[in-house]
Parts: sequence; C-alpha cells; structure tokens
Amino acid sequence: MKIAHITSVHPENDNRILYKEAVTLAHNGYDVTLIVSGGTNKNIDGVKRISYPRVEGGRLKRMLKTSFFDMLKVCKKVDADIYHFHDPELMFIGLYLKVMGKRVIYDIHENNPASILSKPYIKSKIVKKILSKTFDIFEKNVVKAFDAIVTARPDITARFKHEKLVTLRNFPILPNKNSVVKKNISKDKHSVIFVGNMTDIRGINQLLDAFELLENIELWLLGSIKEEALAQRVKKGCKNVIYLGLVEPFEIFSYIEEADIGIITFLEAPNHIHTLATKPFEYMACGKPMVMSNFDYWKETFKESSLYVDPSNPKDIANKIEELINNKALFNKMGKLNKELSENEYNWEKESKKLIEVYRSLEV
Repeated sequence: MKIAHITSVHPENDNRILYKEAVTLAHNGYDVTLIVSGGTNKNIDGVKRISYPRVEGGRLKRMLKTSFFDMLKVCKKVDADIYHFHDPELMFIGLYLKVMGKRVIYDIHENNPASILSKPYIKSKIVKKILSKTFDIFEKNVVKAFDAIVTARPDITARFKHEKLVTLRNFPILPNKNSVVKKNISKDKHSVIFVGNMTDIRGINQLLDAFELLENIELWLLGSIKEEALAQRVKKGCKNVIYLGLVEPFEIFSYIEEADIGIITFLEAPNHIHTLATKPFEYMACGKPMVMSNFDYWKETFKESSLYVDPSNPKDIANKIEELINNKALFNKMGKLNKELSENEYNWEKESKKLIEVYRSLEV
C-alpha cells in the first residue's frame, strides 16, 4: 500500500511527521513517501522524500500556490492510496483527494482555533475571535469528509466527533544509550536546558530574566529563535545563558543528557494551557527533573515529575531552580521517577501501535 505524508509548512525533518509516523509506517512494510515544500529529495530510513519549491511572498499567495496548486501536482504524480496531511492549509487538498477516490487522514497538531487567538500578527482582538470561531466551525464540519482524524493531544480530540478519531501523543522515541553521543560541552556550573522553538509567548524573555538572578547555574538554549528582538537579545549576550543552536531531532538527547534540569515555562495563552508539549517527555526520557509552568492541566498530567512556577515571574522561576538544585533528595527522586514513567508509559514505541491500527483499519 502506498502512503504519502504531506506538509507545506513543516520542515522535511519534522520529528513527528518524519521520524515518528513516516519511519514507523515504513518499518511496518508500507511504501511511504513524504511530500514537503522547501526540502530535499534525500531518502531516509525507508522513507522517500519529494520536495518542491516553497513560494515566497504574501500569506494568501503562499497558501494558494505552495499549499494547493504545487502540492496537488506532486500528489497526483505520487498517486498514493492514502494521503496523510499535517497542515490546516491542506484541508482543500484533502477534500480534492477524497473526490478523486483517495483515502485521507487529517493529522491535527494544534488546537487551531485557540492558536489563532495567540497570533501576534493579528492585532485586533475582535478579528481574532471572529477568525477563531469561524475556523472552529469550518474545521469541525470539513473533517467529517476524511477517513480518519489523528490528533496530537486529548484537548484537540475533544473538539471533534468522528468514527475513526485517534489521539497520537507526541511521546519521544526513547534514546538508545549506544547511539547517544556525548557532547564536548564545557561545564563548570549546574545547567538547565530549554529545547524547542523560542518566542516571547513561550516565556523565553522571563527565563532570561530569571538567570540574571542566579549564580553558578547556566541556561542552555537549544532550538530556533523565531523572533528578531529575542534573537538580538541572546546574540548580545545574557548572564548565565549559552545558545547551542539548532540540531537534528535525533541529536537532542545528547544535549539533554549533559544538562541537570529540563525547563519549559510557556506563558499563559489559549493554545498553551492545555497543550501536551513534547519537550517534557524528552527530558523525562533522559531521567531529568523538571521545572514547568503552573498550568492546572500540566500539574494534573505531570504531578510529581516537576516543580511548578508562575512563568511570568522571573524570581519564582529562579527560586524553584535553586530549590531543585539544592534539594538533592528531591532532585534524584524526581529524575528516577521520570525515567521510569518514560520507559513504562511515555514513549513512542507504545504510542505508535495506535498509528498502525488506524492504517490497518483503512486497508479493507
């Protein structure tokens, strides 16, 4: 059976799309192609990759050309049995493919209506609310046409009603001890690591402020800095902060292993307070204690796996980090608990079985 995963927004090495879903399907005997805009044609781990140029310019132009007409040409050429798409912009592609008799899966990574409410480029709160509500109604109705819906977390699943609706959580592929390469990082202080895309709404400025208050504790930033003002602040140099850059998903564990604590202090936003972020599970896979935002959902989910802070309060962040560093019993207990939870429950090896079940149900 030929399968095509398609995305016009995500990078060709997206952890969920490529390394988790596409590679898992390839290892289970499926003929898998990843169609991506702006990437390369390099095949990886049994997955064929086909790229096409990403159109630059305005948002509307990019959506029409990159996410519809150009994508459609490649989809027709591949002629897969099942198309699995990952961007809301591709819903019209999905509808077209259904009309052409193809089986279609919609993979929803975010609570899209909530995400619209947090878009910084939409200045008007009234416009945000109108767009959010309109998209909510549109998306809930369009998904009925597709053969299956896959979501990344339970709060997204709760928005929909569908016969084949599966929550496929972004748990990590557990690191192989033999494949984790020790990084030559100069370390003479305790270290706290943040992994992921960095923006103001993700609490990075408050995190930088917190480390201004600390002594002998470093913050390691690993990932892409998405905003120019934030990039300039980091580039100029911040006290106790080291920027490690951007690496391939499979390299992340090598850096986390070297750190002492994992941290994620997203600010309160509609798309954050119920998100099931990937990074805490990656920290847990390496047996690291954590400091996290004090969202009710996170406290209910992670319980004793973390200390919780007001993400808008740099002093609270600094105090909790110091508490965890200084309380060795708590530090060790939390790290051991997180390692056990990762090995027994929070891992892709177990979660991926649900993906295979979805595809097998579509084979008949």
